[in-house]
Amino acid sequence: MKHDFHQRKGNRIAYAEHQALKSEAESDQLYFRSKEMARVIPMGQPILVGHHSEKRDRRYREKIEGAMCRSIEAGKKADYYADKAQSIRDNDAIFSDDPQALLKLEQKLGELKDRQGFMRAANKCLRKKDREGFLMLDFASAELWTKLMNPEWGGVGFAAYSLSNNNANIRRIEKRIAALKVQAERVALHVEINGLRIFENREANRLQLFFEDKPEAEVISQLKRHGFRWCRSQLAWQRHISNNAFYWARQIAQSVVFPDSI
Repeated sequence: MKHDFHQRKGNRIAYAEHQALKSEAESDQLYFRSKEMARVIPMGQPILVGHHSEKRDRRYREKIEGAMCRSIEAGKKADYYADKAQSIRDNDAIFSDDPQALLKLEQKLGELKDRQGFMRAANKCLRKKDREGFLMLDFASAELWTKLMNPEWGGVGFAAYSLSNNNANIRRIEKRIAALKVQAERVALHVEINGLRIFENREANRLQLFFEDKPEAEVISQLKRHGFRWCRSQLAWQRHISNNAFYWARQIAQSVVFPDSI
């Protein structure tokens, strides 16, 4: 099956939006049902304790309350999926299975390095009270000068933790870029061990395990314990590609899947 990063993202958004609309419709339906049921009871009519209708009346009122509670829960579910759809849409994280991941990471790295250089140069100007030199820097402004000269955290300029955190992000992005380049140069794994096919699906950024038959319960437990999940569309157990995924895939194939063949 062909994998398309943007199509998968669109599918996730569409699914969340569908679930939001479905739950909203269910909430409205339950709300109006409870309102219609409540109309049968005269306004202010109490339960007639001891009357032959007491049990029936209580059950009926419980059904009204139950419908209203389910309406509220469905409304919350609709809000959850609406928020989820928006969250997926707004998520600007760079995923490794994005075909443009390397390009985006390199652009991000450039932005982080530019920011690091600006913060260092800005702090130098601020310590010297060199406003003119500061305003000549890229990203500088008169408003920012005023703000950095009187920061909320005390002292002058960008706080040490700002430079430290940004530098940590630079190192993290550099490691991701290096890992993606190594992965691109390495031949994709595609082996069969004891009848279990292990396939490194780079297009989907998943390590996939294909069984000839449904695994035993013990094997399924082992797969789940080590991060593998069943994918119906691929008919495979899979998890994100990583050294840990490669290790456990081989361990499962060699010592768990077919112990009689070892």
